[in-house]
Amino acid sequence: MQKKFIFIAITAIILILIFIAIRDNFNLHKIIAKLEKQTDLTIILNEESKWNYYPHIELRNNITIRDNADVFIINNADIDVTKNYWPASPININLRSPTINVEGIQLRDAIVTSSYKNKNITFEKIVSNLVEGNINAQGKMSIENEMPFKLVGSFNNVSLNILMNQAKIATWDRVKIKMSSPNFNLSGTAKNNFNKNLKGNIAINGSIFFVSTEEELFGAALLSLLIDKLPDLSSISNSVSFLLEKFSNIPSSFHGTLTINEGMISTQDMLIENDQGRASLAAILNIETNIIDGKINFYEDDEIYLEATLKGNIQNPQILVGGKVFAEENENAPQDIKKLFEEGIHSLIDKLLKVDD
Repeated sequence: MQKKFIFIAITAIILILIFIAIRDNFNLHKIIAKLEKQTDLTIILNEESKWNYYPHIELRNNITIRDNADVFIINNADIDVTKNYWPASPININLRSPTINVEGIQLRDAIVTSSYKNKNITFEKIVSNLVEGNINAQGKMSIENEMPFKLVGSFNNVSLNILMNQAKIATWDRVKIKMSSPNFNLSGTAKNNFNKNLKGNIAINGSIFFVSTEEELFGAALLSLLIDKLPDLSSISNSVSFLLEKFSNIPSSFHGTLTINEGMISTQDMLIENDQGRASLAAILNIETNIIDGKINFYEDDEIYLEATLKGNIQNPQILVGGKVFAEENENAPQDIKKLFEEGIHSLIDKLLKVDD
């Protein structure tokens, strides 16, 4: 009996010591202070922590996380942190947030399921609604040094227009783009030179819709009627008619691959097509400056009929057109067709009619 009592007492003492050691290591304020130091984040507990000790250690709270520049913000997130009594077991962290803001981009109804061990965070699941679509990802991150990370996943039906508008990169009224990715992979460092160190590949597909007005359609038809009197405008008229006929107000699909490396996003194989026409895009975009340098080839009967060069800020790039349609008219200088649409085809026709008078 006495031996049994001693055994029970020793066992109880050992369990108590383990409990105290784990709870000390599981001290929430110590963990927060360490994370803030390593990540340059500010972590705020919005409520009193709720603790449970059986069948494992568990705490619940509501937190707000933000960086010093307010580029990354998690607002009013419910967090559930658990740990088994076995000392070597990881800390499991489940987070639900109504919004996660990343450089203005809103991730809504986000759920993050992760675990922490040996200064490494494993993200078993990151799911969120993202501007009319959704994203699903998994990955890993170290909280040491530059905080290297790797993410893989997919996203579906994301509006590029809303995404760029939220990030204050560009506002596009003439082109509507929805995009999806069956798989993407990204890697880089969360601290210091995030854009420069970001690398990855994104298989991408989606829909694109070029918007034109009734006035532009009527103006293009009227312009074509004036060609006999103004033959110098034949190439402009043909290119405008070609674009409006093949791509204006017609849903088109696209697919290709985006490559991210050293602060650049590029594509060499983006194909755009519908029942009326086909085009290919090769371009490179500087993430820091938002400067784009690209080329779109428009095809007719498997031959390049029209070439469009994109240059300048992605918000308002210059679009110069040339190609076979201009070569046939012995015109070598590319024409700024975007300027024509911005100023209005009718404006051009009015000027021409005044000159002809």
